[in-house]
Amino acid sequence: MTRKSARLVLEEPYRVRGLLAAALAAWVFIVAVATAVPLLATGMQTLVTSEDAMWPSLHEIFGPFPLLAAAGLPISLLVCFAAGYPVWRLASARGLATKRAAIVVGAIVGAVLYLLVAVYGHIAVYMGGSNVSYSQGGVLLTKDSLPTFQGILFNLFLTLVYAATGAVAGLAAWLAGGSKSTVSVDTKP
Repeated sequence: MTRKSARLVLEEPYRVRGLLAAALAAWVFIVAVATAVPLLATGMQTLVTSEDAMWPSLHEIFGPFPLLAAAGLPISLLVCFAAGYPVWRLASARGLATKRAAIVVGAIVGAVLYLLVAVYGHIAVYMGGSNVSYSQGGVLLTKDSLPTFQGILFNLFLTLVYAATGAVAGLAAWLAGGSKSTVSVDTKP
């Protein structure tokens, strides 16, 4: 255990509680979204068309769950501690210690992290010289390594999903740790 991590655990246990709660809340939110999207898509298709719906099978709905369970929670913990802790300290130093601030800052961090990954992915594929086309659900999202209009809309939708995930994580962190702390700025006597 390094000095910084020991200091975090010993001197700021409320932040550890908050970040653990944030990671768990973010993971549960992503699992709920990943399992609800096939049902929502089918429901929307039924409303738009007059055809009978072909509801997804249990495998299609819960298919990603083992991967989300095995990889999602450790990734959520890593992101919450690597990005959430410095942002929390910075926000606290600026006097942003309210529930609303936690939700807004969490949403901003979630959206920015997704946009960084998405933009880096597109740039890496494009600069790599590969010619990739990608579609999901019959919709072409990337053609010749560049996002299509539908792909841009899909990335904007995912940005909103990750902003909502960040907002949920920020709220959970505030409820589990931030609302109980009386020290919002790092000052020592």
